[in-house]
Amino acid sequence: MQIRIFQIIVPLIAAIFIIGLATGYRKGKLNLRELLLSITFWIGAACLALFPDAISNFVAEVFGIKSNVNAVIFLSIGVIVYIQFVLYAEIKRNRRLLTSLTRELALRDAKKNPEA
Repeated sequence: MQIRIFQIIVPLIAAIFIIGLATGYRKGKLNLRELLLSITFWIGAACLALFPDAISNFVAEVFGIKSNVNAVIFLSIGVIVYIQFVLYAEIKRNRRLLTSLTRELALRDAKKNPEA
């Protein structure tokens, strides 16, 4: 098996990001869920870089797709769509929280300044 340059670079980059994530978690910038999801992503990226043919062939076989490249592309699109829905839900939650906070502040200010 011939080692290609990306098989060295991607795991190194993943290790750097994982160290950064662990540091961020210790400083309280990340919660445990964010840490675990991010580490899972980077370990997956490193594994895909180290064993690209084995993983892409496995994914193609699981989904019944003839081409391993197409299988990886379809899987990636699925992950991106899932992430998009998660982000959309988070935006909706933030909008609700902002609306609630604005109402509370407006009511508090109205009680402080009754003549306004």
